[in-house]
Amino acid sequence: MPLTVLHCRSSFARHGPEQAMGQLLPALPAYSVTPCVLALYRAPAGGPQVNPWVEEMRRNGIAAEQIADPGPLSLGVVRRLRREILACGADVLHTHDYKTNILGGLAARRADRSLAWVATVHLHTTTTSRLRMYRALDLFLLRLADRVVTVSREQRRMLLRRGVDRRRLVLVPNVIGADAFAAMAAPRGATRAALGLADDVPLVVLVGRLTSQKGVDVLLTAASAVVDVRPSARFLIAGAGPDQAALQAQASSLSLGDAVLFLGYRSDVPSLMAAADVIAVPSRAEGLPLVVLEAMALARPVVAARVGGVPDVVRHGETGFLVTPDAPVPLAERLLELLDDPALATRMGDAGARLVRARYGPDQAARRMSTVYRTVVAERR
Repeated sequence: MPLTVLHCRSSFARHGPEQAMGQLLPALPAYSVTPCVLALYRAPAGGPQVNPWVEEMRRNGIAAEQIADPGPLSLGVVRRLRREILACGADVLHTHDYKTNILGGLAARRADRSLAWVATVHLHTTTTSRLRMYRALDLFLLRLADRVVTVSREQRRMLLRRGVDRRRLVLVPNVIGADAFAAMAAPRGATRAALGLADDVPLVVLVGRLTSQKGVDVLLTAASAVVDVRPSARFLIAGAGPDQAALQAQASSLSLGDAVLFLGYRSDVPSLMAAADVIAVPSRAEGLPLVVLEAMALARPVVAARVGGVPDVVRHGETGFLVTPDAPVPLAERLLELLDDPALATRMGDAGARLVRARYGPDQAARRMSTVYRTVVAERR
């Protein structure tokens, strides 16, 4: 039975959830599911007028539109969502964040036609009072969804504690087209040469938005300890964000000098990661970070904080190391262990590459999601 599913997200850029959806959605048509996309978008000052995620979806042949994000909650957006649902002939509404879970849930539960509604929880954060309010509303309304998709076992446990019916919970991890991602990487030597780094320089790479959530400050403290032991070690930080000035000041106060290079936003992330010896993921909170799957696709070992869905993928001592969040000393010790033992790093990287190709491909998730969609439509009918 062919189905059309409208995926809706309040999106300001192409971050982790958008990248994860960019992997999943193109795989759905193989299972007779036609995805379309609606982004709630407010263009940043000096930023693009069209959401980069919307442009990516269009390049992939997926119908994608955007509407103005009016700020906090707006009933006008609920009416617009209802029009978009009718315009694309959606059989299912699939929402992907606090705001669209709330507004989309209201749109799906219209009086004249109750539409099948699936909601994905990518990550709950509570860094501001507004986000805490959104989270409380979200957790209440998620109980009304036909299915709630989680990307990790930890999220599933949290939702069960908050009263979501276990029969409505579905675990569908983030995925990656590992071979396609690996093919995007330039040769290791070429990338290092462009960065002014020799082939034998011990190199740690972090990719992520420069916010407290990503734990970049923890990595900088660990980097100071690593450089004390291995003065030749270098750390690349690829990403932009509101904490950049504070993090650069921290690196200066730690006298890291040339040992740390802030690269800002980069479009060549696969090449940067492929040039690394180790990928660091010291986050304080995560759903299931795509950067971990990307590292494994490139056969790079990961040292990551034990948060969210990270332990679902990073098998301690097999595909990488897990450390306590907010603990720079264990992080430094594990980084040094891999930098000092290239054979161990290679074994872990190869194990990660096998795991991600066996269990985290887009086809597996698309098959699972197509079953979810058909089940909720049948239940509604």
